Amino acid sequence: MKLSGLIPLYRSMREQDIGRYKFRYELNHLTFDCLFFIDIEPFELVMGCLGHNFAVFNEIKQGFEISPFIEPKSTFFDLLNALKTTDASFNRFDPVDFFKQFNEQIPEHANPRNIVKPSDVVRYYSDIEESDKIHFCGWLDNNIRRNKVSESNLEKTRRLMGQQVYEFAKRRNQSTKWTHDQSMAVDLYMPD
Repeated sequence: MKLSGLIPLYRSMREQDIGRYKFRYELNHLTFDCLFFIDIEPFELVMGCLGHNFAVFNEIKQGFEISPFIEPKSTFFDLLNALKTTDASFNRFDPVDFFKQFNEQIPEHANPRNIVKPSDVVRYYSDIEESDKIHFCGWLDNNIRRNKVSESNLEKTRRLMGQQVYEFAKRRNQSTKWTHDQSMAVDLYMPD
């Protein structure tokens, strides 16, 4: 299934050099916090249901194609419960219709104020190393210590900062440093 509504948003993000964008989608009484990542390959769409403990994850393939399924099954049933769908109406819920409605509500233009922050990401990815530490505070050169950057640090870097920073860290054997203290945070910079 093609999410053609993502195309104008993607173009707007590219024009403004925005790799990660956040927007809302409303369905009946539910609100979804949507994160659209174009700085990783393949692109990714996360739809977190506010007030409920689940998120729908979708890989965005070339041509803005998705698999119109809600998986795992537990997420599908969480969505049905959140929609207060009864057994009698179970057959009436169609994930294709869910994504069609979503496609119609995708914003066409990216607003720079809605850039995804690391705190948005850790809300939906529970497997991130030291998920309480979400504020970037510098780099650690592993070459000096004769160590190798850990896979978990690389994955955290990719999840929170994107593919380009991940590739830099991996290529240069640099670890990103993180803190829970916002006052110690620094803007992302690339070491010499």
